[in-house]
Amino acid sequence: MTRPFQPFHWQSNINVHQVGVDDMVLLTKITDSAIVDNLKKRFMGNSIFTYIGPVLVSVNPFKQMPYFTEKEIEMYQGAAQYENPPHIYALADNMYRNMIIDNENQCVIISGESGAGKTVAAKYIMSYIARVSGGGQRVKHVKDVILETNPLLEAFGNAKTVRNNNSSRFGKYVEIQFSRGGEPIGAKVSNFLLEKSRVVSQNIEERNFHIFYQLCSGATKEMRESLGVTSPDYYYYLNQSGCVAVDGTDDSKEFQDTLHAMEVIGIPEDVQLEVLKLVAGILHIGNISFVEKGNYAAIANDDFLQFPSYLLGLDAEQIRSKLTSRRMESKWGKQTENIDVTLNVEQAAYTRDAWAKALYSRLFDYLVKSVNNAMKVGKNANELLTTGVLDI
Repeated sequence: MTRPFQPFHWQSNINVHQVGVDDMVLLTKITDSAIVDNLKKRFMGNSIFTYIGPVLVSVNPFKQMPYFTEKEIEMYQGAAQYENPPHIYALADNMYRNMIIDNENQCVIISGESGAGKTVAAKYIMSYIARVSGGGQRVKHVKDVILETNPLLEAFGNAKTVRNNNSSRFGKYVEIQFSRGGEPIGAKVSNFLLEKSRVVSQNIEERNFHIFYQLCSGATKEMRESLGVTSPDYYYYLNQSGCVAVDGTDDSKEFQDTLHAMEVIGIPEDVQLEVLKLVAGILHIGNISFVEKGNYAAIANDDFLQFPSYLLGLDAEQIRSKLTSRRMESKWGKQTENIDVTLNVEQAAYTRDAWAKALYSRLFDYLVKSVNNAMKVGKNANELLTTGVLDI
């Protein structure tokens, strides 16, 4: 006697009362407490992904989970969404297949609080698509550039916060461009809301952007001499928060990853050095301090003008003048006169910090532009299909 056919379901042998349901639209009661209880059950069973219909909920485990291997990529590739446990790969595959089959552009929005794991989720989506999409050598180069944007933009745009050791301090929208056959042939990164204030000040037990600590830790002897790089404790912009190292983070190794990423996206070595000069120059700008002389600001120690002057290619006296005075335009009828107004200590410190923030913001914009130039597509935009990943 043959047994009747029963369609396979991955939860068929699991007690849902103990580990929860994979799709919360199946809950008998849809309440806040029921949702939280279900997520807790699944989290305790090492299941960090749960569906709410077409929406995927992800709970950050703050540890490496074992189900992001080649085995899982093969399991989710081309599979229907409910054939396997909820997974970020299922969402990525569904989005990619819909783009090809329906010939329509796709977009995924990743939202959540700081430390929720948004950036990691975005990386998994992009790495999955890069893995399952075909292509030749040109496509392989595009994939490499797309994946290398992560360590580069994280170095300059991420920082340790109280809740997250690798928190994105900017918004990012990555649009991957495909041929009609589904091969990635280009991409475009849009950035917004960079937390420029972090360059000059951080909360207790937080850090500045990763690149500053990477440079201090990973710079070669020649770099240290030419850039004036020493330990993070020496720099005012790095020593205010009481946190210069992060457990489990090798700043020296990540510095090499950052340099490699710049190389992959096509930034020449001489330009890489200019980027590092600007990073070091910002650190040295922060060490310029002021004292009060007759109710006006004066540079406390002229020695601290030398490295910013050298690294940024500016005259030391010009830096002194711009930090301690402001030129104002005065109009009297048709007459216009420029007046140099001397600043007090507080105003001078504000000017110094504003300068450092502006330099860093321009540098970040340059890196994003370089990434986009490396992934630029020559084809008509109307001939392309796109998949967007918004990390907010």
